[in-house]
Order: sequence, then C-alpha cells, then structure tokens
Amino acid sequence: MGNIAIKASRKLMRPLKNFAVEARAERVLAKEKPTPAPWHPTTQKRIDELIKSNPDLIDGQLAKKDELLGNRLKQIYVTSRDKPIIPKNIEKTLPAERNNVESPEFGYQEPARITKGKLSIRQALLLIGKHHQDPVIHNAVSLANEYTIHPRVSENILKYFKTFEYYQPPKVKTHIQAKDYITFKSLPTAQNKDKPLIGENSLKS
Repeated sequence: MGNIAIKASRKLMRPLKNFAVEARAERVLAKEKPTPAPWHPTTQKRIDELIKSNPDLIDGQLAKKDELLGNRLKQIYVTSRDKPIIPKNIEKTLPAERNNVESPEFGYQEPARITKGKLSIRQALLLIGKHHQDPVIHNAVSLANEYTIHPRVSENILKYFKTFEYYQPPKVKTHIQAKDYITFKSLPTAQNKDKPLIGENSLKS
C-alpha cells in the first residue's frame, strides 16, 4: 500500500516539477557566474579562521591582480617533442608472384606438427584405410599404438566413421536392340490401323 501511495504522489508532483522548466533554465544560464557549490563545514571553518587571522593578505590578493604571475603565464609556451606522423602510402604494390594459390587437398592447411592423442584428417583416413584392408592385423589396439592415441578413440573411429566407397550402378539399356526394332516396324501404324489386313488365308480363299 505504501508503494502505491508513493507512486501516486510522484505522478501528481511531476506536472508541478516540470512547470516552466525552460524559463527557469534560461534564468539560471543568464547569470554571469554560476552559484558555486557549498563547501564542507570543516573546510568552511578553516577558511573563516584564515580570513580572520590574515585579513589584509586575503583582501589584497582578492582585490588586486598580480601582474607578475600574469607576465609569467604569457611567457609559457607548450611545444611538442613527439615524432611527426608520416602518412602511410595507401597504394600497395602488387605481389611479385602472381600464380594462382592452390587450394589444400582437404580444404584447410594441414599442421606441420600434430600433438600426441590427436589426428589429422589425412591420418584418420589412413587409419580407416589400413583397417579396411586387413582388420585382423590393423585392429584398434595396433592402430592406437601406431598413431599414439587412446584405444577407445581408435575403436570409436573405426565404429562410427567410414571412407567413401564408389558404387557403380548397373548399365541401363538406352538404345533399341535389333529385334526390338524389327518388332516395332512390324506393328501397324496409325494410318493403316482401320484398313483390313490381307493375310495368306484371305488370298487362298
């Protein structure tokens, strides 16, 4: 219930807070010097004590401009000792060797050194190929020792991975054989379909 009352009061007070916001902002900006933030009570206490102990010094420094300090400020110059930035040449030279870059065999650049317990694609294909040629000699344990991998890893490779095999489908007869051509020629065409066929029996009769 308390939260609802707080939210309701905020909604009611919002139009009053936003009333004439622009006019109030222009009034603050029109001032020559902004109002400084108040000091901490301890800081204010020390400043008051300093003013009371040295009234002439404080009044003189605030009322009179120090010309010596002003002349020193005019003599100060800032010079940079950094190295000059040389603009880079945007136009790059063409490569000396313009031959086409050949793509790798397996689609990626093979590493020169393979750590123990890891296999490259080439090694994995050789492992599977050796097992396919002679599963008895090249079993999972012997291949694991040869390629320095865990026997369980070699078992999983041989179980779940296979190399691609080429399958050649049987030849399909695409041309008409000689006897089929003769049979096709002996069939009646659409023109003489309705004409009576004259056979040997009709001639004899």
